[in-house]
Amino acid sequence: MTIYQFLDNLVMLPVRVIGRTSNMLWIGIGEKVKLLDVNGREREVSTYALHIQCRWRIVNKERREILLAASDFYSPKEDIDDYSNFDWEPQGNNLFDEKSQKWLKRESPLYIKKYKINMWGDLFITFTNNDRLEIFITSTGETEGWRVFECGREKTHLVARGIGINFEK
Repeated sequence: MTIYQFLDNLVMLPVRVIGRTSNMLWIGIGEKVKLLDVNGREREVSTYALHIQCRWRIVNKERREILLAASDFYSPKEDIDDYSNFDWEPQGNNLFDEKSQKWLKRESPLYIKKYKINMWGDLFITFTNNDRLEIFITSTGETEGWRVFECGREKTHLVARGIGINFEK
């Protein structure tokens, strides 16, 4: 399978959820699937997951607006007045947590319309509302920038690093 064949699987699938684990962005794509987690508890996930650990942003070019960006993890949500003790890491505490949920709710249903990938592994995903996720590889080495994989399957993951894009188990 080629990189393009793998990414073609995402086209016209719905974006179900968006969130973060620490400063890693994750997006759930596709239909809802029920799986057992490592503790044997049932949980609901999407068919595919996109994990991003490099610089990224979601933009609307028509409005010339950055809607969400990686640095939003480190900014307090809008109703925090006292920045002196601000801790970005707790869920719900930062600007990304606040804006991402509003964005997804406002734009739903949202589907992946198309994608482009360049020779450095930068990935650009256009959604059906014409907002665009732009992911930029910012490493020259082994550091992972992003990965796409099918949830709950022992299949290969498509992984982009500074040294290239590969399929990994």
